[in-house]
Amino acid sequence: MSGIVGIVHSDGATVERELLLRMTRSLAFRGPDKQEIWIDYSAGLGHAAQLMPGDATRSAAPETLGTGRWITADVRLDARDELVAALRARGQEARSSCNDSQLLLHAYEAWGEECLQHVFGDFAFILWDKPRQQLFCACDQFGIRQLYFAQLGASFVCSNTLDCLRLHPKVSARLNDAAIADFLLFGLNQCENTTSFADIQRLPRGHFLRWSAAGIHIEEYWRPPTDGCIRYKKREEYVEHFDELLSKAVRDRTRGNSAGILLSGGLDSSAVAAFCRDESRKRDWLELHAFTVTTKDHHDTDGQAARTVADSLEIPLHCMNVDSISIFEGWDSTHWPEPLDEPLAIGMVRQFAEIAEHVPVILSGEGADNLMEFEPWPHLQNLWRQKRRLQAVANLAEHAVARFRAPDGLRGPLRRIRRNIAGERTENRFPDWLNPDFVNQLNLRARWLDPMPAIPWNAHPEHPAAYGSLFYPQWTYMFQREDPAFTKAAVEVRYPFLDLRIVEYLLAVPAMPWFFRKLLLRETVRGRLPEEIRKRPKIPAHDPLGEALRSAPASCLPAKDICPELGRYVNLESLARLSWAGDSETVAMKVRPWCLNFWLRRAGHYSEESATVASGKTG
Repeated sequence: MSGIVGIVHSDGATVERELLLRMTRSLAFRGPDKQEIWIDYSAGLGHAAQLMPGDATRSAAPETLGTGRWITADVRLDARDELVAALRARGQEARSSCNDSQLLLHAYEAWGEECLQHVFGDFAFILWDKPRQQLFCACDQFGIRQLYFAQLGASFVCSNTLDCLRLHPKVSARLNDAAIADFLLFGLNQCENTTSFADIQRLPRGHFLRWSAAGIHIEEYWRPPTDGCIRYKKREEYVEHFDELLSKAVRDRTRGNSAGILLSGGLDSSAVAAFCRDESRKRDWLELHAFTVTTKDHHDTDGQAARTVADSLEIPLHCMNVDSISIFEGWDSTHWPEPLDEPLAIGMVRQFAEIAEHVPVILSGEGADNLMEFEPWPHLQNLWRQKRRLQAVANLAEHAVARFRAPDGLRGPLRRIRRNIAGERTENRFPDWLNPDFVNQLNLRARWLDPMPAIPWNAHPEHPAAYGSLFYPQWTYMFQREDPAFTKAAVEVRYPFLDLRIVEYLLAVPAMPWFFRKLLLRETVRGRLPEEIRKRPKIPAHDPLGEALRSAPASCLPAKDICPELGRYVNLESLARLSWAGDSETVAMKVRPWCLNFWLRRAGHYSEESATVASGKTG
């Protein structure tokens, strides 16, 4: 993990050293081991490094190959050996001993902007190309590493940290009302190229940015493929291929001497833990730790399952109890870079603080649910169009048997049918507590009805829902929420199931039978996990926020200390009349005005406070 920042001027002005140094030092929470800057007249780069024992692929400063090009990068590359071989074939003197930033520079030297077709992993980088007098920036295919930027007259500034940009004197605290509206309506900004601040933009996933004196050019360089088709004659070949890919994904994400697993007890995180254990048996020096959230008495089913997995794999398990956390605990003294829709977020901060005491890297099981979305009808329709009707009938018959043998038998689909017939729906009413002028000004009722118009729902012939789900704005929100800027801990979260090799594979294999109850994953972990875990059905998540609000709404949401600016967005008189009845989605929406209020009370003071901390003037 690294903190990165870049400043360039189109009018020839020299980058101010003290400003760049102050902005770089503000990134010390990402890179506590070393902060370095580089300036060449009108261009400057800053780099804050976290050095990991056993991992020599990390850079400690801005890098150059001596060709007039410099880079600062927050990067972890996959398939390094294959990349080195491809670079050497292009005449580059790349070596396995090069760190990841140097490999990115070699890739740019070899392919120019097309280098992004050859590098995979988690990355955000800023590259100054002096011969071309241009800045080239990019973030990875899923936006796991964020990149923010601001055009400020003749000055351009960018960083992987939003708050770093707020230290620039030309960046105002003016809010982006459209982003604030999205937060109040949906809990997150649905527009992935904007932020809560009008002056600061976000580079979308799978995009690059080119800056020069002529202006800014932003372009998409990658999106998930829709034409993959993998069909094996033998069923075991599907499992063997997936096993190989998941092994590589975990190996590339556990390069150092230690790693952790966010272990929920579910199939996905348990599978990651099992493959981590496989890797540790190959490398005796790899120390593993597992972390789970549980109740005080450890009687919740997820906590018990996590304990079973950890014990079977002989991985130390660290349990965090969330029972005692109260609504908005710690929010008066905690700064979030953007509004956060989680009143119990102090629990996340405490968990990551404990994680940081043991490991600098932790692996998550996120992604498998989306990529293994079971979609039988597109699969059958595709077979029918291809005139493979006997295969379609055979697949359907096989699924009927599997459905009958599933833990809930036919009760699951029948329950869903009854809910549809009875008209049971999640309450989906436009919030009446919004300021009417604000609603009319931004036409929010139309926004409410069509929040995600750009998602390519039907782009994939066999996995349309899985493919479309990869474009959800919730991914950006999740990556932000698990970023050190939010967790307040120097811990890097990595996602094996979002490895591009796995994504492309799962979009190419047939849904039937492999995605019904994640059969492919369950077969892959056979013999690695206890059978009770391998066959465990997915358990619906409980609603701690709703329970906390319904138990003590008056004490946790005081009507005093309302920020005056909140009135621009919310009808303040209506807040006192809100009840906490309803499902979890309805309750979460009703609490957002208070989330925004806490954030507004602290957001306006961030620049001044951070400047003081960065200059070392605090006691």
